[in-house]
Amino acid sequence: MKTALHTFIKGGALALGLGLLASAGDARAQESSSTRHRLSIYATAGAQVYLSDTRTIGGVGGGIGVRDTLNDRFILQADLSYLSLLGNTASFRVGAGVQRSGSYAPAALLTVSTLFGERLSFLTPEHPTRISGPGVTVGITAAPVRFDLQSVQVSVLQLGVGVGSDLPGLGLSYSVGLLEVGAAF
Repeated sequence: MKTALHTFIKGGALALGLGLLASAGDARAQESSSTRHRLSIYATAGAQVYLSDTRTIGGVGGGIGVRDTLNDRFILQADLSYLSLLGNTASFRVGAGVQRSGSYAPAALLTVSTLFGERLSFLTPEHPTRISGPGVTVGITAAPVRFDLQSVQVSVLQLGVGVGSDLPGLGLSYSVGLLEVGAAF
């Protein structure tokens, strides 16, 4: 668990550092111009799971979300998904990140995910009673195969990893987005 956490922290720091460096030059050039917002609605399909020593939450499904793209570079988004397979589960995810400008627009986001609903629970000496709250994680999501065509956004693959706390222990969250299609309005 500790090596996974260290790898997660190093990877997150690297992704955020590269994103900030890539956007630093663009930010200076756009300081004199006003901020341009582009709102879009998107539908997503994929899988998400939260694993710890005391519970497993997640499944496969789809959802809807809303995204604001600032100056064709910065992304703010929120989505709600229904997941099944391990029971009836809902996922609420909020993210902020950067994307490459242009038609081919890979992106990296810092995300906060909340999984709630049915779960598999395990009783351990550290947790003699069931944890009833949602699984909350902070993580990173990379979208390497993503296209932004001004009025339509398509992402074919998104990979995410996150870390949460089931005190006294950690939980890890993994997500795979298979398809995401959005339309600007």
